[in-house]
Amino acid sequence: MYLPLFLTLACLSTCHSFNEHDASDDCNFLQHIKVSMELKKTGFHRELVTTIRFNNSGLLSKILLLYSWPKDIYVDPFQLASLGDQRNWEMLLDSTIDLETPAHKSSGFVTYLFPHLEQLPSAQVNLTIPIHGRYQKPSHHGNALNSVDIHPPSLLLWAIETCTQLSNLSSFTTTVVVAPCTANNSSTCQWIEVHPQQQPDPVTLELPVGDASLVIPVCGGTLLVTIICTVSLSKSTWARTYEM
Repeated sequence: MYLPLFLTLACLSTCHSFNEHDASDDCNFLQHIKVSMELKKTGFHRELVTTIRFNNSGLLSKILLLYSWPKDIYVDPFQLASLGDQRNWEMLLDSTIDLETPAHKSSGFVTYLFPHLEQLPSAQVNLTIPIHGRYQKPSHHGNALNSVDIHPPSLLLWAIETCTQLSNLSSFTTTVVVAPCTANNSSTCQWIEVHPQQQPDPVTLELPVGDASLVIPVCGGTLLVTIICTVSLSKSTWARTYEM
């Protein structure tokens, strides 16, 4: 009578260990997810390319990148809409974007970027976002350029249900956060935010700054040229009128 009981206990112990091992293995793919950024183009109009590398995209049902943008940067909603099917993501803005406001009168904002998972390759995906620099307040100290840091986005995941052993993974920490489920912003969901031990470095772009000390000379010179041109045109017009 002890043999069946022994076999049952042995089976339960083996199955429990197997399940724990499988759950841990299912979570291990999170350790290999890496996010990096790169700026392309020059001037005020740039492209921010965010690269996500991972070893098994099939274990994810959704990915969300949360960007916190500085006041010196903006995205153009009309430009994003015009891209249509050319982009492999959808974006949700947390506020209205004023395209004409200079940097010193603007505030930072947040965007939620949802990659299209059906277009994700098994190794990595590149997400290209067109961004624009705002005009800077003229400087009285001779600063020709203003450096603006763009920090990496927060990585939020929907992992498969069998990934339950997050606390066993020592290479990163996770936090459960509430964020929009989709770019339609019709409802909110709980996401797993991944915090790697080695955070990627921000990227920096430099925006030109006007020299405030040149305001009076430039305005004076412009006014003088305007007066000279006006007088010259008036004389020419008067001379032709007199001849007629």
